[in-house]
Amino acid sequence: MSDRRRQTEEMLAKHHRDGARFVQLMKESFDSRFDETFWSAWRQWVEPAYSAQPVVLDLGAGPGLFVQALARRYPGIRAIGVEVAPYMLQAVEDLPAGCEIMAEDLHDPHLPLDDGSVDAVMCSVVLHEMDQPLRALQEISRVMRRGGRFYITDWVRAPLEVYVRNQTDAAKLFGKDITTAELEDFFIHFVEHNRFSREDLVYLLNHTGFAVIHSEIAKEGRYARIVAERR
Repeated sequence: MSDRRRQTEEMLAKHHRDGARFVQLMKESFDSRFDETFWSAWRQWVEPAYSAQPVVLDLGAGPGLFVQALARRYPGIRAIGVEVAPYMLQAVEDLPAGCEIMAEDLHDPHLPLDDGSVDAVMCSVVLHEMDQPLRALQEISRVMRRGGRFYITDWVRAPLEVYVRNQTDAAKLFGKDITTAELEDFFIHFVEHNRFSREDLVYLLNHTGFAVIHSEIAKEGRYARIVAERR
């Protein structure tokens, strides 16, 4: 294992706090996160980019729930998840035909895929966790065909007051009973969740071969949805 991959695994373990519990949360919240509103947007913005035999990547695939959902909705699709956290990979159950998981560190990915062989890419709440996302964006640009679609959802930069209101409460944060360890954990996560603004993500996409065709902000400015097309 490379030092870079080891660093990524350690960072994710700290960010997710309890890997097994985080896996369970992903499973429990999947249907609410990928509800009919999401699939309607996917059909609008991404499905038109499908080729006759679609190839779709899911970055940060976790236990593989999204690739399985793709296979159920689109028979004949090749749905490929990319994941590196050991507790996520261990939670992947038997995958249906057309699904696979690649163990790759997105900080420096080398996907065993041909240039221009991918129709679409999903990236849900992943980029904010990365020390730098540039190598991942460059690799996605390599493997995606011209006209392919890149669907990104992620936490973006928001004021501390908004973050506190959504993650805890001011009385607890500023109270006398909170420990130094709790404060450090809170502010480390604040920095991680506020790593990029929507404008930062658009800037990165514009410089890695993509053109943004749709973007919106939700959840009091804390969350962005971006769709980009491979130029």
